Amino acid sequence: MIEQFQHRLTNSFFLWFDNYLLTKGKAYTNTTGTFFNYEDERLDSTYNIFGSAYKQWVNDSSISEAIIPSGVYANNSYTPRSSNLILDFENGRVLSTGLSINTNITGSFSIKDFNVYFSNETEEDLIVENKYDINSRIILNDETYIIPYDYVIPAIFLSVESMNNKAFALGGLEETNIRAKAVIISENNYQLDGALSIFADSKNEVFAAIPMADHPYNEYNDLKNGFYSYTDLKNKYDNETKFYINSVNTSKLTDKSRKSLTSDIYVGFIDFDIQQHRYRHQ
Repeated sequence: MIEQFQHRLTNSFFLWFDNYLLTKGKAYTNTTGTFFNYEDERLDSTYNIFGSAYKQWVNDSSISEAIIPSGVYANNSYTPRSSNLILDFENGRVLSTGLSINTNITGSFSIKDFNVYFSNETEEDLIVENKYDINSRIILNDETYIIPYDYVIPAIFLSVESMNNKAFALGGLEETNIRAKAVIISENNYQLDGALSIFADSKNEVFAAIPMADHPYNEYNDLKNGFYSYTDLKNKYDNETKFYINSVNTSKLTDKSRKSLTSDIYVGFIDFDIQQHRYRHQ
């Protein structure tokens, strides 16, 4: 199937949201950590896996003060990314075919204050049904690797709830209206209020329409070209029709409602009304 409008919308919204949170809120922490060897049945057995205590890592070089790793230290010797060394930014780990399981791995990177995911689950499933591991940004006990793949909090879950088209001008120009949502699940009120405040101010923002082909990750969640800058990527599509955020509404789950949850989490919601004017029949 060739790329459709919603594919481009999803990719564009996700990349903009992640960059906006990191830029406006400086919602990341620079750190140095040790990596721990473990096994992963989903990967080819030729890879030795070394996991950090955190996921996700910042991958966007347009975040000027963030540390974007390009390698790690193996037995105190710097080892750059290569075909034998893959950096999994999503799961906070290193995959290697050249380093033994007994290698001492350390590295520096920036961890996001909120993991950002795209999800088709309902609000109820996200809040009530799911039980999350907390990947706290402050390690209180002995540090160890974070399990890959599963959702962990603090996190923000993005979704596109609805979309409709209506005539806008003669000649076939239409207005596409999109309702998108973000569900925030945090450890405390400070995190939650910060994220809600950042995006409450995003009304009237515009963001570039970026095709899926330019999504920065490869199949291992490493950077396709070893480098990614959202600023450079959006400028590439500066002459394309942009998405416009027409309105933003934020809200929080009340303390009374929170007490009915199985986990001690803080929950908030962001509703986006997004528009784009386009000729969908061309």
